[in-house]
Amino acid sequence: MNGLNILIEQMAADISSQALRLDDVRLKLFLDWLNAHSSKVKAATDSEAQSLQLDQADIASIREEKMKDRLKAALKTWFESLPLQGMLWEYHLILDEIAWWRGLDARRLTMILRSEAGKLALSRRVELVETGANV
Repeated sequence: MNGLNILIEQMAADISSQALRLDDVRLKLFLDWLNAHSSKVKAATDSEAQSLQLDQADIASIREEKMKDRLKAALKTWFESLPLQGMLWEYHLILDEIAWWRGLDARRLTMILRSEAGKLALSRRVELVETGANV
């Protein structure tokens, strides 16, 4: 394993470890952000038919070791596709995002959750209208 591969391995492990220290709600929101931020992370997990996007019911599985391994593998795949400077920039951005979620106060978290719930309800309503279901 060369020096760059070791660095990528360490960065992916660090991010996975930091992310899994978030509480369940913040972790789910962070993973949603990460999937939206990088199509390569999503593609890496989708190629294994295992997306990092989880329903609330699946949050308990996040704490399993295989979730940590999936996150690390997706990050490694993504980092390997980036030039060194881009990889380091993304690494710091992701750690900053994790710190932001960790430091988010309960009032603002509640506001975000209400906003997300509203978007989801609207999205479902539009889907029902588009499919011709009674609303």
